[in-house]
Amino acid sequence: MGLLCSTVIAGGVEAELEKVDITDIYAQNMQTAEFVMEEKAEVRAEEEARIAAEEAEKAKQAQEESKSVSVFSDGFDSSFKAYMDYRCITDTGSVQYELQQQAYTDERGFRRIGDDYCVALGTGITGGCGERFLIHLDSGYSFTAIVSDVKADCHTDATNCFVPRGGNSGNVVEFIIDKNAADPAMLSSGNAGYYADLSGNVTAIERI
Repeated sequence: MGLLCSTVIAGGVEAELEKVDITDIYAQNMQTAEFVMEEKAEVRAEEEARIAAEEAEKAKQAQEESKSVSVFSDGFDSSFKAYMDYRCITDTGSVQYELQQQAYTDERGFRRIGDDYCVALGTGITGGCGERFLIHLDSGYSFTAIVSDVKADCHTDATNCFVPRGGNSGNVVEFIIDKNAADPAMLSSGNAGYYADLSGNVTAIERI
């Protein structure tokens, strides 16, 4: 394609019209079309990202609401607090095992790292071992804990926050202990909430 030259007869006199470069017009049109397509693609990508972000936020809110209702609502009994002996952690290559190498046994048989109790929580509450939480009880007592094991989803409820115990009750916090150093009465009860300071329902769990 090239120049288009048009000649007409006006009053018996030839008049040459302005020469137009068809190649330039074609290129300009292509550039305009490409710009419009790119702009539409950007708008579409931004809209898809916005929708994905909204859906993710809704899912997060739904999970938080479900967690709050299932675990911390009035009437839910979370006073039972199971325990497991730290010797049950046998995988020497695991984070759980490594944490127990850092832990010590206190005077009541609880495994601790610093002031934190070693506990197991569900995946609906924790993202994994090593996370620390401040746990509040309705007795008014609060304590810090470090996640030293994670409850398997197959053992927990639909929100993965507690192990169902029948009715409107469940085990939220499981303590890791040294059975050889624990009070026999506590072991017989099966409940770490046997101790007055650890008795009562869980009212809140805050990540710290």
